[in-house]
Parts: sequence; structure tokens; C-alpha cells
Amino acid sequence: MGLVVNQHKNSNPSMDFIEILGYKIRYVMFDCPEAKKTIVLLHGLGASAERWADLWPLLKKYNVIIPDLVGFGYSEKPLIEYTIDFFVRFLEEFFEKMQIRNPIVIGSSFGGQLALEYSLLHNDFFEKIILVSPAGTLEKPTYGLSQYIFSGLYPTFENIRSSFQMMANNDEYVVDEITVKDYMNRMRLPNAKYSLISTLLAMRKDQTLRKRLVEISRPTLVIWGRNDTTIPVENIEYFKEMPVVETVIMEECGHTPYVEKPTEFYQVIEKFIDS
Repeated sequence: MGLVVNQHKNSNPSMDFIEILGYKIRYVMFDCPEAKKTIVLLHGLGASAERWADLWPLLKKYNVIIPDLVGFGYSEKPLIEYTIDFFVRFLEEFFEKMQIRNPIVIGSSFGGQLALEYSLLHNDFFEKIILVSPAGTLEKPTYGLSQYIFSGLYPTFENIRSSFQMMANNDEYVVDEITVKDYMNRMRLPNAKYSLISTLLAMRKDQTLRKRLVEISRPTLVIWGRNDTTIPVENIEYFKEMPVVETVIMEECGHTPYVEKPTEFYQVIEKFIDS
């Protein structure tokens, strides 16, 4: 499968599978015995735990758990209707079975939308919430998002590299060849394209999130890349009205600042987590 879990150093990296809602789910975990805080990382649409790999080595002082969301990565991809409710139930059982209590959640793009949806149903579950260019506020797909979906449906090396380069929106950023090949391999797995499209339809059906942002009650940090063409930075304005929300715009970054500038990204989140 081309798993690349152990090439990034951290305390005790491990990969395993667990049954959630009857499906086989992969997760990556880093144990830090002296850690007082647990961080859960939720990847975006079509991604996997490896999308956070550049951040892994910087999270040494925390317990870290990164699931491949059901339907994505190397988790099982059932032929069912993927709805927001289904993903929330998935997280409920995952947190329960993994005995995760009061974690800090970091959600990117669709993972950010899921973190929000979950927290609005379970107000006191997360200690803090960090959202990176969260989905859920776009009225219609951007060209950058459309190209990413296209690369998932037609996963050639060139299509994927081009869409990842567009996602970064930075000529100096070099797309890692291993990342491209891993995405290409995953999108060729049985039912991978089905789960991508089914989830995308669920995201487009759920248009109520923007109105419910006022219900955010946990300390929340929203981070956006200034050059994001997938979900434009203007969407950060929707989050600025709540007193519990802090916002940060990272310069010279696109949709995934934790990939493009991991050290700078870590400094921003560490300050928020430890405050």
C-alpha cells in the first residue's frame, strides 16, 4: 500500500486498525508518556493521515491520534450514503473506543467542517478547536476545488501534481513525489472515487453550518492561507464575530499551511494550545 508511517520521527509512532460502525478503520498514533494533552488530527476530503506527515515530528510533546476517516485513506470504503450525520456517528464511536476524552482537535478543510459539526452537537467534548481553511462556508465550488476533485476521479500523476501545486498556490512550493504517488494509489483503491463523490454531495447538501457558527462555545483558532484558491481566505470573515474565536492568516500559503510551512504553522498552534 505504500504506507509511510515510520519515515517521520516522533516518540513511538504506531499504525493500527480498529472496527468502527462495523468498518475497518486505520489510524496512526504517537504516544508521549509525559503528555498532558491529546491532539486529534482530522484530514480533508480524499486525504489520509499522511497529509499531516510534515507536522508529525513537531508534535513530540503531545499524544497524537490521526484516523483515516471512513471512506478515505486506507480505511474501509463501504458503498453507503456518506452524510455528515454518518461521519459524526463515526467520530462518536471512534472517540469512545479509543477512550479519547477532552482532546484538542485540528481539522483541515472537510476535517475542519467535521470538527465543527461534532462540537456543535457535543459542546464540551473538545478542550480547544483548531480549524485550517475549514469547509462548510463555500456557496459554490471554486476552480481549485474542482481541479482537486478532477484529480481524484482521474488520478494520473500529472493531474494530481497539478492540483496539489494549485492547492499550494505558490510557485516555490515543490510537490513531493511520494505524496503524489500515495494519493494516486489510494484513489485507485476499490470504492475510493465513490466515497469521494458521495462525501462531496453531503458537503453541498449541508448548507446550514455558516448560520450556526454563532453557536461555537469552545476556544477556537481558525487558520487560513492568504493564497488559498480551494476555499478562499475571505471565508475567514464568517468566524470573526464570535468572542471565543481567534483568527490567523498565514502569508504565502495556500490551502494546507501545515504542509507548506509546518514550522511556522506549529508555532501558531502551540501558542494557542498552551495559552
